[in-house]
Amino acid sequence: MKRTIVALGSALAALALAKGASSGLSKGEDVTPFHPNHFAGPLAGTTNCFPCTFQNRPQVQVWVNGDRPENVAKIAERLDAAMKANGKAEFKALVVFVGEGEKAEKAKEAGLALVKKEGLKNVAMATIAPSNEAVKAYKINVSPDVKNTVIVYRNWKVQDKMVNLSADAAGLKALDGAIASVVK
Repeated sequence: MKRTIVALGSALAALALAKGASSGLSKGEDVTPFHPNHFAGPLAGTTNCFPCTFQNRPQVQVWVNGDRPENVAKIAERLDAAMKANGKAEFKALVVFVGEGEKAEKAKEAGLALVKKEGLKNVAMATIAPSNEAVKAYKINVSPDVKNTVIVYRNWKVQDKMVNLSADAAGLKALDGAIASVVK
């Protein structure tokens, strides 16, 4: 009987994690330097630190961990448009794909195709290995249940975060609101 209860408790805990998965730095925490492999955007061809390069400007990082390409595309398009619309505030955005080897290469190919197809000119894109210390420092959950983690910050301090952001009308409205809160 005890084993059944323990097994049931473990199953319920796993289900709760899947529904309300935790990932990413919390509001008020500081972002830290990290060096992904940039393949698109202003830092393409480098491993320059995104937060270090853009310092206290309002920024968004979207950490992608196996999300559907269509969802990532809609988020990237929204970020690119937000960068254009908030040029005066010098808003910056990065989509970083978590993966290595073949997974990283496929993410890079898909990202470059997206940049070309949608004419994205502003949003940065990069890859990073799941074993990179930044994944741990940013508290990115790389379980298959977590498809993306969005971190919104200014002056190195997290203002908002979203986990498993769906690029539907409600999700994009939430992203727009988070961006608006850091560009004011």
